[in-house]
Amino acid sequence: MLNVIDLINQFFDLVKLDSGDYSIPLTRVSVNEICRKNILEYYDLLQTKNIQVEVNIPEHNFYILGNEDGLNRALSNLISNAIRYGIDGGIIGLTIREVGDDIAIDIWDRGKGIAKIHQAQVFDRLYTLDDARNPEFQGSGLGLSITKHLIEAMKGSIQLSSTPYERTVFTCEFRRITY
Repeated sequence: MLNVIDLINQFFDLVKLDSGDYSIPLTRVSVNEICRKNILEYYDLLQTKNIQVEVNIPEHNFYILGNEDGLNRALSNLISNAIRYGIDGGIIGLTIREVGDDIAIDIWDRGKGIAKIHQAQVFDRLYTLDDARNPEFQGSGLGLSITKHLIEAMKGSIQLSSTPYERTVFTCEFRRITY
């Protein structure tokens, strides 16, 4: 459960992102390195919870025009959500793949998933699923909204696809740069 200070900080971050006049500086960042760093930060927790991890990060570095702190925060949120809500599937994954001129980052799990009726709203501020009343799954309803704002501030997009107990995947897509 979030403490009050964390909740206030999340609201403050979202208000800054929503303001329209807040911009994050964009530079050339290696998607591969940021993804490796983020999945490694959860290694001990994944081992403790006996969750299998499937990582597919190509050897060849891919670069985007992004913000390292913003991408770290977005990926950390998506990975922690995959662990929290997908634990009953026993596996989470992170994949980097090429999609035409873009680079896609998939964070996925095989847990209980998100029903079709909720999928369009999960990025809305303060939206939580029915099981949010369960303290084990309680969230603020701000994390995915902040994640979406950060991804869009980096000129990217985020989508959700979910089939319960088969695959729930959040895909972040960015324009690849080659310089």
